[in-house]
Amino acid sequence: MSAKKRFQARVVAGRYTLPAALLIVFACRLLAQAVLPVQGRPAGEGSLWAGHVSLPPALAYWGGFLAQALAGCLLIVLNNAFALIRIRASFQTAVWFALLAAFPPALYAFHAGDAAALAFVCALYFLFGSYRHPSAPSFLFAAAACWGVGCLAVPQLVFFLPFLWIGAWMFQSLSLRGFLATLLGWALPYWFLLGHAYWHGQMDLFLAPFRDMARVAPPFRGFDAPMAGMLGYLFVLWAVAAGRFFAKGYEDKIRTRNYLRFLVWMALAFFFYAVLQPPYGALLMPLSAACVSVLAGHLFVLGHGRMANAFFILALAGVFALYLWNVWRLS
Repeated sequence: MSAKKRFQARVVAGRYTLPAALLIVFACRLLAQAVLPVQGRPAGEGSLWAGHVSLPPALAYWGGFLAQALAGCLLIVLNNAFALIRIRASFQTAVWFALLAAFPPALYAFHAGDAAALAFVCALYFLFGSYRHPSAPSFLFAAAACWGVGCLAVPQLVFFLPFLWIGAWMFQSLSLRGFLATLLGWALPYWFLLGHAYWHGQMDLFLAPFRDMARVAPPFRGFDAPMAGMLGYLFVLWAVAAGRFFAKGYEDKIRTRNYLRFLVWMALAFFFYAVLQPPYGALLMPLSAACVSVLAGHLFVLGHGRMANAFFILALAGVFALYLWNVWRLS
């Protein structure tokens, strides 16, 4: 690299990149709160969530920001534990915060997708920890329990449970004991919910997630412009990052390649479901963004050259364009 670093390299290597990203998304939230009307819950909220979780508007608005900030911290823990990006272990969280700035305003307030994203990142931590581990069933039990908590928030996440087994197989930790451990772990949150519902005589509370699992929206219908724009942006970012990974993945260790490959296919599954079921896919958008933030962080940290620098600038411009478009459209 030349003595005069490119813009991408300066941002990636910057000591204040993460605090700056956090400050920017905070400022974007403040501006949106001032100029946008109060946003309701995103379409597709499950009956369990909508009927029993209610927060004051201000607490819901900034509670969503705090939950997303916590998810960003967990992404740092995930990268520190498994070295998904060899250098700049916090840059994927800076990407995560940048993506939050472009989220549709309907996703600003604390909603079921935020709770599911927190549970999903925790599940990834335990799933990745099972890689060829002698106590893999214990890790898989914990991963499935976190996955089950996410399913309570967004019941449609249950359709992605096979990816937990696919990941365990990729990480050479799947066995009969491990498979049974995932079933027990996934059922654990529902067991607690059953006890609560039975004790209080509210069995409909226990049945609500299962009713939501069976609910199907018309395919390919229900997109609004902000959701479609954000989904399209995430898909482009995913496609470029995945293409670079498959072309240059040999530079990483085998273990790291398996982790990143799992995130590539996991994000693709979320995109596919969001297209088929737009109302429920919107709730899974934070989970898609969590996968894409790691992949894009890997791309921007390890990618070099003029094309990489140009794409980095375009990606930043796209985030701000999406944010300004959302504010202008809804103000």
